[in-house]
Amino acid sequence: MRRHVLFTLLLSTLTAGPFAAFAMGPPPESPQEADQEERDAARPRLVALPFIYYTPETSIAAGAGGVLRFKAGNRKERTRNSTVWAFGTYTLAKQFQISVNPAIYFEKNRFFLGGLARYERTPQRFYGIGSGATSSQAESYTPLIALIQVGLKKSLLGGLYAGVRYELEKTTITRTEPGGILDAAALPGSRGGLVSGFGVSLDWDTRDNVLFPRKGSFFQLVASTFGPVWGSEFTFNSLSLDLRRYFSPARDHVLAVQACFRFTSGETPFYRLSLLGGDSLMRGYYKGRYRDRDMIVLQAEYRVAIGGRFGLAGFAGVGQVFPRLSDIDLKSLKYSLGTGLRYSLDSRENTNVRMDLAWGIRSFGLYFTAQESF
Repeated sequence: MRRHVLFTLLLSTLTAGPFAAFAMGPPPESPQEADQEERDAARPRLVALPFIYYTPETSIAAGAGGVLRFKAGNRKERTRNSTVWAFGTYTLAKQFQISVNPAIYFEKNRFFLGGLARYERTPQRFYGIGSGATSSQAESYTPLIALIQVGLKKSLLGGLYAGVRYELEKTTITRTEPGGILDAAALPGSRGGLVSGFGVSLDWDTRDNVLFPRKGSFFQLVASTFGPVWGSEFTFNSLSLDLRRYFSPARDHVLAVQACFRFTSGETPFYRLSLLGGDSLMRGYYKGRYRDRDMIVLQAEYRVAIGGRFGLAGFAGVGQVFPRLSDIDLKSLKYSLGTGLRYSLDSRENTNVRMDLAWGIRSFGLYFTAQESF
């Protein structure tokens, strides 16, 4: 489940603050009002509430949690909002998850500390490996996962950040389908295992808002290595490149485009291969419907306010997984098309919930969750 973010079903109108338009409201009428608005925006805000959401991977999910939003340091007017999410969920697919996700910007955005602690049981489907995997190959399995990620980034120049990260993941496969590929332990990770390793990142981030960008860019390069020297039971490397650009062609209109590349090498566990599908990359496909060592995805979304707290979105994407870059087959590219409805919970922070309907090749997905997909 991506996003560790929540669609609030109940109490949101009481706790999220006054609603306003989908787009930014008009400027204050006086400097005094502007100062007061800045002070209000800098105050810590804690929202705790129950929620419900839906994705093809989870079915209907319900739980409770909260988010603490604040600004760190003394120069709050020049520092982005920091957040700490914490929640627990249970789904009709007999999945559960407990997660804590801090994202903290220090004074004037010079440093960024991010992390994730998650414990989950997620019964799911495995379709095999490769772009030619068919639905008839699907088999069920249940992993129990404990994950810790922590990363620190430093601003080098303007929107340029460099950082280091550490990741530790313990996976236990508690159930496999008799007679299946995983039951036969034919793939690395079929019995679970420990993954541990370090990575470095280089980011260029000029977005005007982290949760709902209207303009600017976000480019991120991450290279990670896992091996026995870090305590890992598997030796492999991964390289990912995420390129996003946001345009505002008209008032209350946003065009978002993304190119995502991921490459792995070595003894990569099957659950750490590149996964196509889900609520962020190529909506319309079950997450992991196609998986392989490498992946390329190109997608775009057009977002427009339609009045009050509501907005509409249309999106499309193409993507593919493959064992090596030289083996990519452009003739078998997967495509995704869809449309969605947006609802603004907090106009100041541009916190939206969304309902998306997406179609792929002989595939459909309904997503009822929070925040934009990219």
